[in-house]
Order: sequence, then structure tokens, then C-alpha cells
Amino acid sequence: MLARYTRPVARWAFRAVATHARSSVIRPVQHGFLPSVHRSSKRSFATPAPQVKASDLSSDKYHLYSDATMERLLDSIETILDDLSSSDYEVEYSSGVLTLKLGDKGTYVINKQPPNKQIWLSSPLSGPKRYDYIQDSDDWIYVRESSSLGELLNAELSQLLEQDVDLRIRKVSKVAS
Repeated sequence: MLARYTRPVARWAFRAVATHARSSVIRPVQHGFLPSVHRSSKRSFATPAPQVKASDLSSDKYHLYSDATMERLLDSIETILDDLSSSDYEVEYSSGVLTLKLGDKGTYVINKQPPNKQIWLSSPLSGPKRYDYIQDSDDWIYVRESSSLGELLNAELSQLLEQDVDLRIRKVSKVAS
């Protein structure tokens, strides 16, 4: 039994109660009363894993389409940077990773993700995005926003470079042919 204290808060004691094998929860105990512990294997405190839909695209087609897209991006960006002729801007492509450095405006990293059959983008303006090839639109689409890789890059690069940019990466299957 707990000793009586003059302050109501001090009447509470805390006891660690194991809810499952790896963790414990601190529960209040007043005057020796310990609430019952619910031990259900169905109850989980962890955040559920994200639901990822595997692409129906074959590995061969994924590599064909993603390689064609990355090559088209590289060619288009090199042409734009050559026209700008700024030593602060640089584009590199190696091992499925395209890096576009725009000096103090930021860096884009666009890379292939074969296990997920996606193209991932890291943008200094909009952050990270994962693009899936959608056959109906014949384009790489960020499904959370229903926007295409080309649309986002065209808009952001137009803003950063202060000129109209069209990377011409639509119609992926035709580019890959």
C-alpha cells in the first residue's frame, strides 16, 4: 500500500507492465490497484508497412523503358545546359543514376529502381517522388499526385532556369523503340 501524501499527484505510483515480450508500458497504479493487462496477438503498436503494388511490367520491358527514358533525359538536359553555357550547371549519368547539378539552385538525382520497377526522383523543390510506368498513359507517373515525371521536370526546370523547358520524354514505349 502506498503512503498517503498531501498532494493528490503523489498518490499515483507507476508500474511497468509488459504488454508483449519486447516492450513495456508504464501504467498508473493507485492504492495497489493494477489494471488488467490485455495480451492479444492481434494488437500491434507498430506503424503498418506501406502498401506497395508490384508492377505488372516485365523486367525486360522495365529496363528497356527506363533506360530509354534516362537516355532521353540525359540528351535533353545536355542540350539545354550546352545552350546555357554555365559552368555552375552539370549533368552526369552512370549506373542508372542521373545527377543534375544546378549550382546554388540545388541538385536533382533521378535513378532507376529495378527491384520496384520504378524511377525515383529527388528534387530540390518538391522533394522525393517514385514514378511507376503506367501503360495506359505510356508515361512514368507519380500515382499519389497523378503527375508525370516529364511534367514535373519541365515545370521545375523552367522555373529554376528561367526559360521554357521541354524534355520530350512522353510516350515512353515509342522512345524505347
